[in-house]
Amino acid sequence: MTLLRMFLVQTKMHFLWYFRRDGEMIFWTLAMPVFFLVLFSFAFSSGPTSRTSGFLVPGIIGAQVLSAGFWGVGVMLATFREKHLLKRVYLTPMPAWVFFASLVVYRMVLLAAQALLLVAAGALLFHVRIAGNPFEIAFVLLLGTATFVSLGTIVGALARTTESANNIASVLTVPLAFLSDAYVPIDRFPHAVASTLRLLPSTQFIDTFRDVSIYGQSLAQHGAWLGMLVLWALAGTAISARTFRWT
Repeated sequence: MTLLRMFLVQTKMHFLWYFRRDGEMIFWTLAMPVFFLVLFSFAFSSGPTSRTSGFLVPGIIGAQVLSAGFWGVGVMLATFREKHLLKRVYLTPMPAWVFFASLVVYRMVLLAAQALLLVAAGALLFHVRIAGNPFEIAFVLLLGTATFVSLGTIVGALARTTESANNIASVLTVPLAFLSDAYVPIDRFPHAVASTLRLLPSTQFIDTFRDVSIYGQSLAQHGAWLGMLVLWALAGTAISARTFRWT
């Protein structure tokens, strides 16, 4: 079997596992981001406006990327290990990098579906306009996904059980979502706190994604933060390679 064939088969298996595990996941995966958009658009302003919703759309997409990394990948790997599925993968001739590349693509496809639905809802309900270059937007989303998949893999590597992986993912995802400019502008925090929060990879990703997608800024204007995200992704990959266990 060729590497491409292995990659396609493994990617298909990720989707089958995700949706067969619980058919309702299809609905909640796509509907929850839209629900959050409507809820927070009303909660965070006197009335829903394109400015408020324009801030929230990329923020919610960014929060979904965090969730995809820590919960979608970290918890899934812990579950696979607990069910001895990782051991089966290890015993196949498929290289490890093909398995993890399929993970990135699988999560990227789900995130793209969530993002498209959320953008459509924002445009129809709140007149949110996407001003950025589609290819640059896709690049930032792909880089963010790769970064948090690599960090989520560390969660899956360190957690011994599905329950512990869930706990670690919760501790990481929920605070980061609310401290990384996703839902609440970090400018509302004291200057010293805001400056510290901007060092987080989640803030760097979400702010870059918002500036490129909503405000139409170019990748060149965010070269430093994109470089930092690459470093985070490389560091996450290196640590994952050292700590990951198949059994």
